[in-house]
Amino acid sequence: MLKMKIFTCLLGVWSFSIMIGQEIDRTKAPEPSKAPKINLGEPQKFQLENGLQVFLVEDHQLPQLAMNLIIHKDPHMETGYVGLSGMMGDMMSAGTKNRSKSEIDEAIDFVGASLYTFSNGFYFSCLSKHAKTVTEIASDILINPIFPQEELDKKLKRQRSNLKSLKSNPNAISSRLEKVLKYGENHPYGEIQRAEDIDNITVELCKQYHDNYFKPNIGYLVIVGDIDLAGAKSLCENYFGSWEKGDVPSHEVAFPEKPKGVQVSFVHKPGAVQSLIKVFYPVSFKIGDENTAQTNVMSNILGGSFSSYLNANLREDKGYTYGSRGRVRADRYVGSFSASASVRNEVTDSSVTEMLFEMNRIRKELVDEEDLSRVKNNMIGDFALSLENQQTIARYALNVERYNLPQNYYRDMLDKVQNVNVNMIKEAANEFIDPENCHILVVGNKDIADKLVRFDSDQTIDYYDYNAFPVKMDTKPLPEGLTAEKVIHKYVMAQTSSNSLDEAKKKFKSIKSYKKQLSATIEAQGQSFSMEMTEMYKSHAYYKAETIAMGMTVQSEVINPKNGGQMNMQMGKKSYSSDELKSKIHDHRLDKDLYYEENGETIELVAIENALGEECYVVKREDGKGKSSTEFYSTNSGLLIQNISQQESEKDKEPATSTVQFSDYKDIDGFKYPSKLTMDINGNPMEINVSKMELNCKLKKSEFSWED
Repeated sequence: MLKMKIFTCLLGVWSFSIMIGQEIDRTKAPEPSKAPKINLGEPQKFQLENGLQVFLVEDHQLPQLAMNLIIHKDPHMETGYVGLSGMMGDMMSAGTKNRSKSEIDEAIDFVGASLYTFSNGFYFSCLSKHAKTVTEIASDILINPIFPQEELDKKLKRQRSNLKSLKSNPNAISSRLEKVLKYGENHPYGEIQRAEDIDNITVELCKQYHDNYFKPNIGYLVIVGDIDLAGAKSLCENYFGSWEKGDVPSHEVAFPEKPKGVQVSFVHKPGAVQSLIKVFYPVSFKIGDENTAQTNVMSNILGGSFSSYLNANLREDKGYTYGSRGRVRADRYVGSFSASASVRNEVTDSSVTEMLFEMNRIRKELVDEEDLSRVKNNMIGDFALSLENQQTIARYALNVERYNLPQNYYRDMLDKVQNVNVNMIKEAANEFIDPENCHILVVGNKDIADKLVRFDSDQTIDYYDYNAFPVKMDTKPLPEGLTAEKVIHKYVMAQTSSNSLDEAKKKFKSIKSYKKQLSATIEAQGQSFSMEMTEMYKSHAYYKAETIAMGMTVQSEVINPKNGGQMNMQMGKKSYSSDELKSKIHDHRLDKDLYYEENGETIELVAIENALGEECYVVKREDGKGKSSTEFYSTNSGLLIQNISQQESEKDKEPATSTVQFSDYKDIDGFKYPSKLTMDINGNPMEINVSKMELNCKLKKSEFSWED
């Protein structure tokens, strides 16, 4: 059931609702009022003989129970096998001495529960009547994992695929580079996983990691739900009492070196039509610091809310982006500042200027009293509202214990926020906002990189790849006389194993139909989903595709000369207009690249660049209807290896961008086709494999019927 929910969310679109209240005067900020007194409930606490500390928040409104185990270990280096802790956590639920993975999954599904394991513990939720059953399974996973080799092989394969897909995801690329640049690779927070790390992870290393760190004497167990203290004690003693305590390695965490001056770094993403900008650096701001309230208010004013300085400037005033955010974040060891925005290529340098301007502004100018009052009221309201959730109360109590905070830390927070004034905001900004000593990272098209040189203190931009390795951005000149049309012609000749364009055209004409069988796997929220697809084509205007997942048709498309449309499990059924039908018919022709002009498309050869480890000709294509794409053709084979497409967005929405990588070309009767496609769907990698392809198979026109 859980997989189905996540899967349908991926195929559908997010909806939103608007709460309508009483009419108010929006021309002025609400009058500041005294912070409300909150009743922050005290969880009940007890400790097992093995040192496991337990927090209980009783909530008898619903017959539900949730349990969260946290292992409070120090951050540490995983040099040579970065990602081991995460893999170990994922593998804990892959099998125990008493149960196989399938038995665990079946038992959890049977009682309608949810259970997740991760690098520092587990979480489960269930009906309270099944608490003993699920707790027993959780304790078995915690104490008796065996890390089976066959399950590790599957997860490592999936991780390798995920790592490859990062190359096309600017958010993932920027997150990796930010860690390395902000903390350094010799810091626990600065390590990133590379292919060789995945290859080095073994069953023995997983077992060793679990044995070293998963000890009850550094564990905190939080229970929230329909159970009393006596029942919680009995449950914990029965299922966690045998967990043996032991010594745990400790690690020192140093403070990283802050940048001296402004350092501009760039990651070239071929074909990018947007730039992702990040400004960041480490700060000395720990959880529980005395200046927490004023720093958080300042952070919200600068970049934490919709009306923040950054968003009001870059989105509302300039129209450069669909959203810009920034914040100062506290941490147990090393705090950080980070601000970001995704902007159009042509306004990248202007956006950096405005981001730095707002960072300087909050340092030099006193904030407006109305802005301050509004932000404080919002923060106080959000905080008070969060206390309606018993999980929040439990989390606050756990934080007090883990981070050695004063007992009244959260109870006093509202008063501290309410007492923040404009001078305190300026004080916090001057301590934590530093536009003169920061990293500026841009992930985008290298064509705009030269405009960023002026921001760098030494007038030199550092270029990196997605693995955070330094690279040189040498530009190779295009061969004289080479055009986009010639690149396309070379491609269709390579597709058909032809020596001339005329020969290629004849071979395409000989293909009257095709049928593909495909399988796909998508990774989302730590889960893997499989789909089966069938694709059929009959020249020149018949096409049908169907996607089946979990025994249901989740998406289909049908086209014939008269009509056509698509069906989506989330969006329902939609028939194509005559113009849409014409465009779709063109898109599904095998020889469509020979007739791009007939479809109103223009093409331009713009560069020679490296993509996916191959030197490629880069061709830009426009269809005149708001859709554009950047295509990468191997200079060696002539085949298409990557396509980055973008559709103009509706008002106030991010443009829809998709990246598809084509690999493992196979030959069938002289026709080459990619047997593997790798896509990125909203940050979730998807791999499609063509298991079978037939040419000139017998297909009936009746198979392509569509009812409007």
